[in-house]
Amino acid sequence: MELQTVVMVNHPGHPFNGCQGRVVGRRGNRTEDDIWLLIYFASKMRSYLIPESMVSVQGRQDEPME
Repeated sequence: MELQTVVMVNHPGHPFNGCQGRVVGRRGNRTEDDIWLLIYFASKMRSYLIPESMVSVQGRQDEPME
């Protein structure tokens, strides 16, 4: 997943389920095929580490975030 990609948390057990954010960094492997993503949530004005397996791509990199 590329930096600046707009994503949404789509895991039902995650407290940010349904929140939309933007990928601002990568922080290593959670498992062999799953990496930690640093995602900025404008609604919370903060960045959080979330596994890549818990998010889905929502938009292009160059469009503004809501």
